[in-house]
Amino acid sequence: MQKVIEFRGPKSEAVAEPLAAPPSMEPILAVVNSLSRTLDCIKTMCATEPNGPIRDKLETERANLVIGLFVARVAAMRLSSGEEAAEVAASSTAPIARRG
Repeated sequence: MQKVIEFRGPKSEAVAEPLAAPPSMEPILAVVNSLSRTLDCIKTMCATEPNGPIRDKLETERANLVIGLFVARVAAMRLSSGEEAAEVAASSTAPIARRG
């Protein structure tokens, strides 16, 4: 048999966090533009650089930029699709698998 301990007293209420204003599109587009230009520069440098440690470093940076560019473009698409900040805040308590 299992004993259940019940605590009596006032129930604490969850503190509601204020909703943040939705981000604007301009900074996200500026990041996308900057990452795209940097990626183009690295592609050009990779084309002229012979195999070696410098090219390996450039290829690593190129891969990181591709990932960052993807994330920035997804953020821009989500923002442009009209997703409300309230929906994002409401889904933040949902399990990760249910997001998006």
